[in-house]
Amino acid sequence: MSRYLAIGAGVLAALLVVSGILLKMAWAENGKLEVQLAAASAVIAQKEADARLSADIVAKQADALTKLEIKVVTVTERIYSAPVTRECAASPSMRAATVGVRDIIAPAGGADPGRQPSPAVR
Repeated sequence: MSRYLAIGAGVLAALLVVSGILLKMAWAENGKLEVQLAAASAVIAQKEADARLSADIVAKQADALTKLEIKVVTVTERIYSAPVTRECAASPSMRAATVGVRDIIAPAGGADPGRQPSPAVR
């Protein structure tokens, strides 16, 4: 009887070792999957943030282009409505063109600050 008991105990010990190894492998695989899930979630969150930022930038660009178009049309109308003369640089149309280009390039409010550094750099 003790022989069967020893064999049973050996088989039970072997089963425990095998189940322990399988449990450890499953736990390691679960850790890998959690890391992959966290990475995928971070990528999705960054993509959504980039999409919001892009939409904001596109809206600002459209607004800036609309304002620029209004300025250009105004300058063009001033040039076309200036009286025609035989003078060149001193003519009213050249003066209107020069002033108009100056207004378009350097607006009265000053230059746009441009892109700001990210908060991590500040």
